[in-house]
Amino acid sequence: MYTTTAKRLLVRTWPLLLSLGVLAGMPILLWTNSHGRVAVEASLYLPDMIVQPPSPFRPLELISDAPSRERITIEYESRNGPRSIEADLYIPEHGRDLPGVVFSMGAPPLDLDEPRLVRIAEDSARKGVVMLVPFSDRLDDERIEPEEIDALVAEFQYVQGLPEVDAKRVGFFGASVGGSLALVAAGDPRIADDVDHVVSFGGYYDALTAFGAVATDRIEYKNVDESWDPKWHAKKVMALQLINRVEDARDRELLTKLFIEGEPESQEQLASLGPVARSSYNFLANTDPSAVDDLIARLPQDAVDELNYLSPRSNIGRVKAELFIIHDRADPYIPYTESRRMKDELAGRETPRAHFDEVRLFEHVEPKLNQRPDVITVDSTRLLFRMYQLLLRWD
Repeated sequence: MYTTTAKRLLVRTWPLLLSLGVLAGMPILLWTNSHGRVAVEASLYLPDMIVQPPSPFRPLELISDAPSRERITIEYESRNGPRSIEADLYIPEHGRDLPGVVFSMGAPPLDLDEPRLVRIAEDSARKGVVMLVPFSDRLDDERIEPEEIDALVAEFQYVQGLPEVDAKRVGFFGASVGGSLALVAAGDPRIADDVDHVVSFGGYYDALTAFGAVATDRIEYKNVDESWDPKWHAKKVMALQLINRVEDARDRELLTKLFIEGEPESQEQLASLGPVARSSYNFLANTDPSAVDDLIARLPQDAVDELNYLSPRSNIGRVKAELFIIHDRADPYIPYTESRRMKDELAGRETPRAHFDEVRLFEHVEPKLNQRPDVITVDSTRLLFRMYQLLLRWD
């Protein structure tokens, strides 16, 4: 009786058992060739990097060794004289001639001990990438300044010079403002010929165009004309970049009260502003998208020159690295259309080779997985493929 029952059960369940056996053996089969192994690694690394909160069980720990981590100081020459910057250096446990990456963060940057940041850096090093994570005091004060490019160039050159690193396989990974600064640094003549790749997540293409969208609460681009609700932090950072470039201390104080502290304005206060401060006030108070270009032309030229220099638009033609540009479609900090503008500029060019993706799994650069199943499926597949392409470069 038991034998007959067992036979019937086997007849009914053998397709399921066969399928489970195939699935269980698939990673082993894929691991036997380099492309298959990279595909398996991508499927393990991507979830570990973006799922919040992280799972206590990390399969990648079974296939990799924990890296070393060291707090270092990098000395460099900037346009304003000698400077130094702190950074964490993550070095894989094994290997030589390894790829290297400089992680370029936003304003403000994450603390170097922030668990999310540590996990991303450790995961990269577990894959065999030497990872440098610098902490900029300027960005921590929400100041986006040209000296930031000098720091990124020096950090890139530092990684290039490490004995564990293959100097021809060093790139940048940038998030938010850091993605834009990484692109600018990648086009800097000091290193443009050496940068292998740049990943830019949620960055701007043209700082002043992005600021105009933040100020007016509208996104305008080609056939796109839509209302937008940027976060307060975006408005604060945008305002600070113009206020900090006003030389008169009294005018800076007044603009700070009006646009950062939210004090009501008076006609007497506005009448007291000097011409430079008044042009900044007019830009920050503007709500008409059609007036943005004219108001930019009225800003002090040195401020415009600096912000243009800090925009990838100014030197994307000098970038030779392979680009991975990703943007959240509902980004409340930097308009998603900034990445579209970059895509338009690079259309038809053979160099640099560029990949563009718009996703909905994030809020700016923070994972946001409470989406419809179809969105999660499509965007996860897209990101998994980009991770696969990137891991192939690092393999």
